[in-house]
Amino acid sequence: MSIPVEIAEVIIRKKSQYGRYIDTKQWDKFDRVALPDAEFSFYDTDGSILKAGNTSFAFPSSAAFTVFFSKFFASAQTLHMFGPGELQLKADDEVGAIWGMEDQIILKHTMGLVEIRGGGYYHETWKMERGDWFLKSLRLERTYQKTSPMAKILVFLDRYLGFSVV
Repeated sequence: MSIPVEIAEVIIRKKSQYGRYIDTKQWDKFDRVALPDAEFSFYDTDGSILKAGNTSFAFPSSAAFTVFFSKFFASAQTLHMFGPGELQLKADDEVGAIWGMEDQIILKHTMGLVEIRGGGYYHETWKMERGDWFLKSLRLERTYQKTSPMAKILVFLDRYLGFSVV
């Protein structure tokens, strides 16, 4: 179904805020874009769920998502960029969206030696509640990732030797 321009504008603005709130560490504003029970999941290029140590990147709520990533990104500089979204009205109160994305994560105080760049597609559901549109579910499917040699070493230490690096 064709989506009214007014709805598309709200969702596009809120998707921009999603990236900005993450990159500028404004976790306290996240309730402006996502429902409390929003679900978030992040998948690697091989289709497996991403992990950091023992933590799978699948979160059953906005609170679980923001608590984890506020710590995970605390010592990182990040940038999330989104392409134009493919928006489809599923019902009067529900929109499906697919966004192309690229992200960059650089750990501070490493002279740029620890860096991860990647991209993929967000598959999302947006829901109308309380007279506004909010993210209900988000699934990121990565299509590529480039990891600096030092970041690969840190991932190895974390994954295979159990040394927490974040």
